[in-house]
Amino acid sequence: MWVPLGLAYIAAVLEQEDCRVEILDLNVERISDADLRRKAKNADIVGIGGMITEQEGILRLIAVVKKANAEARVILGGPLATTFPQELLQTSRADFAVVGEGERTVVKLVTAIKQGGGFSNIRGIAYRDNSRIIVTEPAEPIADPDTIPFPARHLLDMNRYLQNHFESLGLKIKEFGKIKSTNLISSRGCPYNCTFCFKGMWGSKWRQRSPENIIDEMELLYKDYGVNGFFFNDDTFTLKKERIFKLCDLLKRRQLNVVWYCNGRVNLMTRELLEAMYSAGCRGIAYGLESGNQRILDSMKKSITLEQVREVVGWTKEAGINAIGYFIIGMLGETKATIKETLAFARELELDFYGFSLATPIPRTELYDSALEAGLIQGDKTSLGEWSLHVNANLTQDCSDAELAAFANEAFKGLFLKKRFGRCYFFNPGFLKEEARILFSLRNKEQAKELASKAKGVVSSYWHKG
Repeated sequence: MWVPLGLAYIAAVLEQEDCRVEILDLNVERISDADLRRKAKNADIVGIGGMITEQEGILRLIAVVKKANAEARVILGGPLATTFPQELLQTSRADFAVVGEGERTVVKLVTAIKQGGGFSNIRGIAYRDNSRIIVTEPAEPIADPDTIPFPARHLLDMNRYLQNHFESLGLKIKEFGKIKSTNLISSRGCPYNCTFCFKGMWGSKWRQRSPENIIDEMELLYKDYGVNGFFFNDDTFTLKKERIFKLCDLLKRRQLNVVWYCNGRVNLMTRELLEAMYSAGCRGIAYGLESGNQRILDSMKKSITLEQVREVVGWTKEAGINAIGYFIIGMLGETKATIKETLAFARELELDFYGFSLATPIPRTELYDSALEAGLIQGDKTSLGEWSLHVNANLTQDCSDAELAAFANEAFKGLFLKKRFGRCYFFNPGFLKEEARILFSLRNKEQAKELASKAKGVVSSYWHKG
């Protein structure tokens, strides 16, 4: 359970404008539609954010809110609203969509709503003008993220979020005592051009928070909530080496005995950087490795080589840092042979944690456009469901859907589950504990059905012989 940083950042800037704000994290809270209707009755504005895979649930929430309070203005945000602002306003009773980064835009929008209009001059929104849907010019990215207030975590029950997330990844960290960890971000944007990646929210221009600003937030979380573990959710945390060296130096100078985890790229790492990160408490780095075939990596525009992967994974382990690798199976142009190479390469690396996804073309990505042009998908008729064991779109040259799913099962069973829980994972106490936690967190029938579908996939993967 991760803190919904997007909602918490939006809440923080609205509080600066003397707005009374409440956050409902429906990924965590067990709130019924009746309870949601009661809350909506007292709201002037309801903001709803979500991923592109959550469209059905978001449309349902809009209907629930508007039925309870037709006068409430509904503002949509996040990746889904950024991708389909016009379509969402056309197919729902939502009033506005914020396109892209939202902190400055939402303040201007809420101010205009209070004043009774004047939306045409606000950049980065979509809104209704009688029967028309107007989409304004894109907003400029926030150049200096240090100017954004820290997320309004005080509006959340932080006890629901603080846990040992290293343990959730199967990583045993001993030298920091009992770990209470949470998530934060230290930069926005990514200058790389991976074909499968959606960058509509933060764009291609990388914008950094200063090391001092990051450390101030970490100290605040330690003081207020006892947090001693941090997961940096940045896409490209290690882009600027000088910043990371300074961050590591400040962590030691301020004597913050904390453990942390980040995302890295193998083309950005050096032995010296890894050693500095370890000395400052880094114990996990996740790398997007994607494929074990160089042709496929190049077609993704990943800008890395297999030799770099081998070298940097080795350096990471030598430094004492857990190496985590994420892979995509079934990319455009894949064959059975290249997928087998990826699985063999993953095994060769002997990573500390594995993640596998089946390739899914997301709108507003190069992969989506290429798949559409090749006739492999049908635009809005393409499913965007669960990505690990379910084939949303088959982009391969010679795999049937069943064969592609079988490769995903093989990876899930042979690498993810066995690495996480051991060979007899169904009987591992950690596996049973995690499943019990998930069962008790269910909120409705839809979630129960989704869980049953995933459980069926896990069971079938266990018996799948490959």
